[in-house]
Amino acid sequence: MRAWVFPGQGSQHPGMGEGLLDRFPAECATAERIIGVPPARLCRDARGEYLGRTRYVQPAVFLVSVLAARAALADGRPPPEVVAGHSLGEYAALHLAGCLDFDSALSLVVRRGRLMESVTGGGMVAVLGLPLSRVTELLAEIPDVDLANHNLPDQFVLAGSTAGVRTVVDAVRRLGTGRCVPLAVSVPAHSRFMAGAAEAFAVALRDVAPAPPSIPVVSNVTGSPHVPGEIPGTLLRHFVEPVRWWDTMCLLARSGVTEPVEVGPGEVLTKMWRRAAGSLPAPAPGGPLARAAPVPPSEPVPPVAPATSVAPSAPPVAAPVARGHDPGPPPAAASRPRPAGSSGLRADYGIRYACLAGSSPFGVTSPAFLRRLSEAGQLGFFGAQGLAPAEIRAALAELRDVHRYGMAWPSGGDERALCDLYLAHDVRHVEVTGPLAVVSPQLVRFRHGDGPRQVLVRAPDLATAVRFLRPADPPAVRALAAAGHLDSASAGAAAREAVATDVAVERDAHALVPVLVALRDREAPGTRIGVAGVGTPAAVAAAFALGADFVVTTTVNQCTAEAATSDAAKDLLAALDVTDIREAPDPDLFELGARSPVAHRGTLFAARAEELYRMFLRYDRLADVGPRRLAELERTHFGRPLDEVRADLGVAGRDDRHVLASVCAAYCREATTAALRGTAGQRLNYRVPASTDVGAFNRLVAAEPLADWRARHAELVTERLLREAN
Repeated sequence: MRAWVFPGQGSQHPGMGEGLLDRFPAECATAERIIGVPPARLCRDARGEYLGRTRYVQPAVFLVSVLAARAALADGRPPPEVVAGHSLGEYAALHLAGCLDFDSALSLVVRRGRLMESVTGGGMVAVLGLPLSRVTELLAEIPDVDLANHNLPDQFVLAGSTAGVRTVVDAVRRLGTGRCVPLAVSVPAHSRFMAGAAEAFAVALRDVAPAPPSIPVVSNVTGSPHVPGEIPGTLLRHFVEPVRWWDTMCLLARSGVTEPVEVGPGEVLTKMWRRAAGSLPAPAPGGPLARAAPVPPSEPVPPVAPATSVAPSAPPVAAPVARGHDPGPPPAAASRPRPAGSSGLRADYGIRYACLAGSSPFGVTSPAFLRRLSEAGQLGFFGAQGLAPAEIRAALAELRDVHRYGMAWPSGGDERALCDLYLAHDVRHVEVTGPLAVVSPQLVRFRHGDGPRQVLVRAPDLATAVRFLRPADPPAVRALAAAGHLDSASAGAAAREAVATDVAVERDAHALVPVLVALRDREAPGTRIGVAGVGTPAAVAAAFALGADFVVTTTVNQCTAEAATSDAAKDLLAALDVTDIREAPDPDLFELGARSPVAHRGTLFAARAEELYRMFLRYDRLADVGPRRLAELERTHFGRPLDEVRADLGVAGRDDRHVLASVCAAYCREATTAALRGTAGQRLNYRVPASTDVGAFNRLVAAEPLADWRARHAELVTERLLREAN
């Protein structure tokens, strides 16, 4: 099997492309327009201005690789049957396979290079001579370093903070085996530290709709062929996930490749293949790439112009390779806008944008908040968590004339009474949150009984998402049918369909969304997958590029004019940056050690709550803490005697481990109440739930009227985030 591979950054050298640039004047003219530097000057780099800078290196290597491929094809070399590229080289491979036209691919590479160069404060180091198991152990010991490249069984590249990279070098030196080669880059590529650049790159990907590949293109991210329709999301993951070149070489070897042809500057990949030859797997009959059928031809390809042609519209590289497949229309037509989310979701919720406003507990996402959204053609969920039934009934009465809204579904308590209440008020949409959320029979009754209803699940982890992507348990369905809550058609639907109509992941979206989309397509067709916690248009675009159907705003909703929390809490939220968030003990799961994100700047809650948790781990009862320390806690944490706290908890006179935990958790709850009410004298103890989305939004609007939360009306947040995606 014939394979062509394209090198990445690091293969550049002054004078590369000599003899190629003059053969393709049309492409060079296009490149000068897009890059802003004449290719001859860029590649010659006589004064060392360009090939040491990522923003110029990447388009230069891409250009030389593409022109080398064009020249090889024009000179009669047999076209490849599979292509792959190392990191940046994947863009040349995608272009060769007809997925991206020349202009679009080069524009993406230019944007990629600039964004990667903008990330500073990190570095990369090659680790040689150690097995994967030992490198994995190193990574477990050094938290701010990631695996960036797996090139050979004993050749890796790690990326991370400057201090982390130094720690790697010291650790390998102490081992006495293996060696490190620090790389002359200041960019921690292919690691979590590139997440901000990935969000910005999503904006560029939003308007690109790649054509299906005419031949297999092996992805760095997965080590398997690109899947049509998932290419933008995979390119986005490329920023934050490692280059799996060893897996790529193994796939090529199993498919019958004896030695790939390296196309582009240098021989890095050729030498790597030859060094690995003894370790590569043997060819497998009908290897994996042989089973990847090419896309059938769509229409005839016009004759290929001679290599010396100066026509302004030279054919893309893929034309002679595609065996009849047309790589697509000119750039302006090929770069059609991607749909901004699910039209089905917009129809089911009756909203303008594929964006929902998630709930915040204790009624913070208030009736006034929901009314404002509804009048603007948007929808949010009332924060019923933590409220008494009478407070929920009062909110429903206030929402009686609001056209569109949803309600949070508080877990636990009398769920049958809650379901009766929601059905009596004709609530059509509920939101389920939290790691302990369960598929209760009453939630199934709400979902399937008496007409179609929507159940949105905000999942903090994969396990929660999977739980709601399955149908209800058959015994629960039978019991609901026997009680008359489900008719035969509804019971049948409950037995077949996922409990959730919509699942939004709250963490690790870049990893979980593709997994859930694949799971949904296989087991729960019709359920929509989203991303919760977006705070910038780039984050929205990134979600859609990953394949999400919708997005959900979360803690940014607390910092709006209509949010039912104190002005003091809103002042604190509006001052947060993305780094001002900490994980702190959760009041509802204190004894289990669970944590939730809160504001760190302007309050001492996170530190004081952590202090109480350490105290809980160390002591068995309050008396063991000591009178001096207890007196200090009364003054700094509670502002009142601990005997009063115990009396309020109904444990006066007792002193055991459960009482100790209850008192500690009471501080967390009282800190929440103090923030909601804006209690004077307690600001340093405010517990304000917050995530990085609110800090990102604050940055976004820093120079706009929305910088003042008093001007942040509920509907304007969504407008600001979504208008660029529509």
